[in-house]
Amino acid sequence: MKSVSFICCMAAAFLFISGCGYHIGYLGHPQIKSIAVAPVTNQTTVYNVAAEMRAMLAEQFNVDGTYKLENLRNADCILYANVLNFTTTKVTDTSDEDEVVFRVVEWQATVNVEFTVIIPGRKEPVIKKRAVTGSCLFQSTGDMETSRRNGARLACRQAAVTIVQYTTEAW
Repeated sequence: MKSVSFICCMAAAFLFISGCGYHIGYLGHPQIKSIAVAPVTNQTTVYNVAAEMRAMLAEQFNVDGTYKLENLRNADCILYANVLNFTTTKVTDTSDEDEVVFRVVEWQATVNVEFTVIIPGRKEPVIKKRAVTGSCLFQSTGDMETSRRNGARLACRQAAVTIVQYTTEAW
């Protein structure tokens, strides 16, 4: 008898909690439903980092789901991004007692990106220019150039996550 009344009380509590008016939803601007990612410009000498940045931005907007990703003509707003800097630095190496470096084992890739969001036809941007940084650690394998490209992709992904967060939660 006690277990039946306990179960009834728990069920009533769950029904009360679920009906209290809280809901999970998107945080985006209520008047903006779609966004486009303009071609990213590259101020560095690193090959293909702008294309990686644009691809990661599109991927992260799709993962987030707050705004529908559209083409430049049909979008409610457009995100413009500019890759300012990309660096690769040594983190860990292998050395002997004389501190002669044989091989760098771990690297850090860092990308600095500036972005803004504009509604077509408006003079003022919705989000003024803002700089973000993305970084990651990666290990060098047999082909260093492939490892460096993978590190650039991961650093761009980290920067894209931050940009999407700032874009969807800026209101």
